[in-house]
Amino acid sequence: MTDLTRKTTIAGGIALGLTMAGSAMAQDTTIRWALHPGAEADAVVNYFAPKYEEETGIRVIGEILPPNQLRDQMSIEAIGGTGRWDLGYHSPGWFGSFADHVVDLTPYIEEHGFDVNAYPELVVESHMLSDARPGEIIALPTTPAAPMLIVRRDWFEHPDEQEAFEAEFGRALSVPETWSELREVAGFFTRDAGETLAGETLERSVYGWADALGAGAGITRSFIVVLYSTGVSGWDEDFTPDIDNPIVVEAADYFVDLAQNTAPREAQNWGFLEGLEMFRDGRLATATMWPQGVGTVEDEAGSAAGNTGYAPLPMWEDNIAGLTQGTPFLGGGGVFIFDTPNSEEAFKFLKWMLQDNEIEWGKQSEQFSTSGHFASEELRNLRPYYPDFLPAYEQVLESVFIRQGIPEYGAVMWNGTTEFITDVFSGDLTAEQAQTRWVNEMTSAFRRAGYIE
Repeated sequence: MTDLTRKTTIAGGIALGLTMAGSAMAQDTTIRWALHPGAEADAVVNYFAPKYEEETGIRVIGEILPPNQLRDQMSIEAIGGTGRWDLGYHSPGWFGSFADHVVDLTPYIEEHGFDVNAYPELVVESHMLSDARPGEIIALPTTPAAPMLIVRRDWFEHPDEQEAFEAEFGRALSVPETWSELREVAGFFTRDAGETLAGETLERSVYGWADALGAGAGITRSFIVVLYSTGVSGWDEDFTPDIDNPIVVEAADYFVDLAQNTAPREAQNWGFLEGLEMFRDGRLATATMWPQGVGTVEDEAGSAAGNTGYAPLPMWEDNIAGLTQGTPFLGGGGVFIFDTPNSEEAFKFLKWMLQDNEIEWGKQSEQFSTSGHFASEELRNLRPYYPDFLPAYEQVLESVFIRQGIPEYGAVMWNGTTEFITDVFSGDLTAEQAQTRWVNEMTSAFRRAGYIE
């Protein structure tokens, strides 16, 4: 054997050894992800995890947990330092529980070229940044979602309905752009069985509007978007509550009137996404819909398929912040990386899934949040209703409120909203009484936390 042959053989052996070592290392790496049930989880478990293992040899195991146990289980494992999960579901209002247990993603973003600017500014602010870890990027968006308004377009465009509405209200029947217009439209379309709608006699009652009104999270999700649409933010930079503004009482009285007089009684038992079957089946003229529900609304077996219009939530007239459309909150749909030995490998998987396969992620999860999603002709052509839905949803994401900032947000704002609107809706307290209690409780919480003296 010549020296050249010997050197080539040795070099080949070293290269083979390195390849085998790398392969063995990949096969030994398992990334574990605590997932919230839904389209995101299904896409990870059924499509992206197997594909990534096929391409890299690295296993990704998605563990789908019950929604009511997810936060507590992740907290227990994180605080205990068990390393059970490398990735965890990120809901912005939860971050205070995990602030000490996740990695700063900034170095990984810079090294691997993750494009933060692909996301709308408010999605970045809500899902990637936190005052609890200033100067860091603490999570990535996966399927952030915000509610929007849907309407029965064919009813709005029917000549009989247009004529009757203009005769009653002195303006053209159109998709509501303000909450006061929504109240007029909802009242107009609320009809009993036996009455006529769009030229047909109704066999069942039709309601003008609906959203989740179930106790707790249901009614809170529904009312809080009206509250924030008034321009209220909760408190200012000095931790002085602004929920003492009279506009909060106006919003509460409006909401109770809308819910009790134009929504079905069944809505008072609804939570997230419940009740959209009623819209699908021709029982609702308008409704609030989270994007996860678009498949239900457009179910070909229902009467709403192909007849649904999409729009941002209405603007509150004379709001105190100069807002030009309704202001919903941005739901969960994020992922953070726990401080484990697999943190960089976990980030590389996320970058591969969310950006290297950006359009495929949109197709598989059927949730959209990046400029690439909204510009994609392939995605717009994926469903017959996407050309109407996607532009409207892109506009929704331009005006959302942020659910974090201080660890006490959940207690003072989310829970405060729940207590406020629940007591007003039930009649246990007037809006003024509930408002006074809320201001006092928020102020006391800020004093205990040391924000004010």
